[in-house]
Amino acid sequence: MKNLMRSIVILSFLAALFLMGCTESNHSEKYNPILEKYVEYWNTSEFTGIEEIIHPDFEMRSTPEFKPEKGVDNFKEHVIKLRTAYPDFHMDIKELIFDSDKVAGLWTISATNTGAGMHPPTGKHIEVIGMSIIHFEEGKIRDEWVAGNSLFWMTQLGFELIPPKTDSE
Repeated sequence: MKNLMRSIVILSFLAALFLMGCTESNHSEKYNPILEKYVEYWNTSEFTGIEEIIHPDFEMRSTPEFKPEKGVDNFKEHVIKLRTAYPDFHMDIKELIFDSDKVAGLWTISATNTGAGMHPPTGKHIEVIGMSIIHFEEGKIRDEWVAGNSLFWMTQLGFELIPPKTDSE
């Protein structure tokens, strides 16, 4: 009887693990095509079919303040401005973790600052790592929370952080 109970517990545990694995797979199958198109918008600034991918109430929240930039038009403006300053901007997804209505991702960006718009062009190349959490609603991207290292980005461009002067100086 003890062996039967142990077998039932083990089989139940294995079945739960199997079902959890299937669930993540289903989420990745559901959200991967949306995410691939979303990354394509970043990498090309060609927004064909954006209304099928991004929710009309979209919000982007980025470090350091996570203040929301609302709307699909703001998203487009942000991408265009970024790609004007960095025409060879390229985002590469390194890892994705799926849940029922969200995805967490680790990504890298490589780009060369040859255009104006965000700051003076430096001609320097940057490579940065960041993370995002993307929430879905009605099968579309509802929001993205972006965490990146802006200081590391700026120092690669040659900008310096200068401490404030003190009274003794």
